[in-house]
Amino acid sequence: MAEGKPWASRVRGWLHHDADPPPARPERAAELAVLAERLMAAERPLVIAGSGVVAADAVPGLRALAAEARVGVYNTWRAKGVLPWDSDFHLGTIGLQERDLELCELDGYDLVLATGIVEGEPPALPDGLDTVHCPVEDLEILAVRCADREGAETTDAPLRERLAAVVQKAWGGAKPPLAPTLITRQYALLLGDRGMVAADAGTAGFYLGRTFPTLRPRTVELPLAPTPGFAAEAVLARRSVEPDLPALALVDGTGPDAATQAVVDAAAARGIAVPVVCWSPDGPQVGIEEHLDDVRKAVAANRPVVVAVGYDAAQLADLEHVAGHITAWRV
Repeated sequence: MAEGKPWASRVRGWLHHDADPPPARPERAAELAVLAERLMAAERPLVIAGSGVVAADAVPGLRALAAEARVGVYNTWRAKGVLPWDSDFHLGTIGLQERDLELCELDGYDLVLATGIVEGEPPALPDGLDTVHCPVEDLEILAVRCADREGAETTDAPLRERLAAVVQKAWGGAKPPLAPTLITRQYALLLGDRGMVAADAGTAGFYLGRTFPTLRPRTVELPLAPTPGFAAEAVLARRSVEPDLPALALVDGTGPDAATQAVVDAAAARGIAVPVVCWSPDGPQVGIEEHLDDVRKAVAANRPVVVAVGYDAAQLADLEHVAGHITAWRV
């Protein structure tokens, strides 16, 4: 499937020769030339992208590189959306479970290009890989230099394919207890292209990172490390500048924890509503339509609303059978 979103106009212009790309930074020119040569010569290259790509607004360059060099991309959980979930070049999200890298079959690639991986951002890549690091500001120029790379597309996605069976088999359900993967899919449909959902470190955050289909960056916000009140703070920050943004904060438990409640109250004092959804196996056992109706009302309300929902804890065992225990945030 072709990319669902166009690249930045400047990248399109360079690729279609409507404009000349700027020269590489003098201090990077020689290294960039070598990197481009290596990428063009690689038989099975791979890109692993971290959240620095999003922070630097370098997503257009990454998307252009993936499509022009015909190279697949794995992203960390904080970089979800750097490629659309339905792109041929999106291979999946890594760092969430202990066998993620094993299932990526990294030893089958002859060049791994790492970009935008910030300090402390998992997963740590294994020794022995032929890994090179590309600064995010070089992605656009690298895309132009590697346009029309010859060779087979490196878009096999063994991790994503093995997880898909578990994720998708619950989509047809509607009655309680609700499968978490059904809930995240329905959130995506409810919030649409404009919306965003944030989660604290924990079970709800894991399912958001593992199964929420993203089309663009900043649709999903997840912390690098356990941070009390993170999800509510993320929604507050976005709604401070986009008051009508469809947004949700997900937390574990049958009710908001103290840090989350403090953020919600502070936001309300400023006239900003932060809707919170509390996930727990012991939460209210409702059907998906009832839950979505509650969430829809919470998103649209001009005051903070808390929604609680019970989910089926049994689905986690199926995901762990495929990719091992959750390692994100040491859950």
